[in-house]
Amino acid sequence: MTHFSKTLTPSAGSLPIGSRRKGMTWQAVQDIVLERIQSGIWKEGELIPTECDLATELRCARATVNRAMQALAESGVVQRRRKVGTRVAIHPRAQLVRSLLRRELEAAGHAYGYRLVNAKETTPPLQVANAMLLRSTEVLLYSQIVFYADGKPHCCEERWTNTFAAPGLTPDVLERMSVCEWLLGNVPLNRASLSIGVTKADEAFIAPALDIAAGEPALELERLEWLNNMPVSFSRRYFPGSHRFEAQI
Repeated sequence: MTHFSKTLTPSAGSLPIGSRRKGMTWQAVQDIVLERIQSGIWKEGELIPTECDLATELRCARATVNRAMQALAESGVVQRRRKVGTRVAIHPRAQLVRSLLRRELEAAGHAYGYRLVNAKETTPPLQVANAMLLRSTEVLLYSQIVFYADGKPHCCEERWTNTFAAPGLTPDVLERMSVCEWLLGNVPLNRASLSIGVTKADEAFIAPALDIAAGEPALELERLEWLNNMPVSFSRRYFPGSHRFEAQI
């Protein structure tokens, strides 16, 4: 998404008409809408132009605009209501109540441990870029981390962080603390999505990190965190297949 790049490309409104007409995909429309929301042109709670109006302005098919709006609605960036229109979503300003892994382990009487395996700036896989509404050419901070309980591997994590939304987060910072702990103290995240699944431990990271055989099943927690309408972090946390989750509700 161009708004997150250090060098912004011109918006559709500043491009020659011929350039706008050629190759105006729904992803391009999505980028334009996101840029206007994140720059404050369209504020939270505000009705945005109709699909017909946007299609006319951007010189593209209404179906192209509809596809872009559908994707943004599914991600919670906009809210669509029949016969009312599309509004920029409003998100609470309060910090999410998040249970940190360190707190959970220490509350259970375990000694918390942390090790940074790898941290570098790189482009994300296409699946991650799509989930974060970013272009696959965006450069994010990628990290691999292992968490320990009483000196034994408890879980491991790989994470892609949008440093545009988290300025100050660098590989050096991660030598001392996890991304989760840093975000808790520095970025007022206010919404997130979580999914749980099962994967096979790969021999490159998960298997050695958890001290299990490659190919063994591992629980996977996938989490996407936002600050209002800006994606901040996408993480995958892996636990041994024997791990048991407990919670009070």
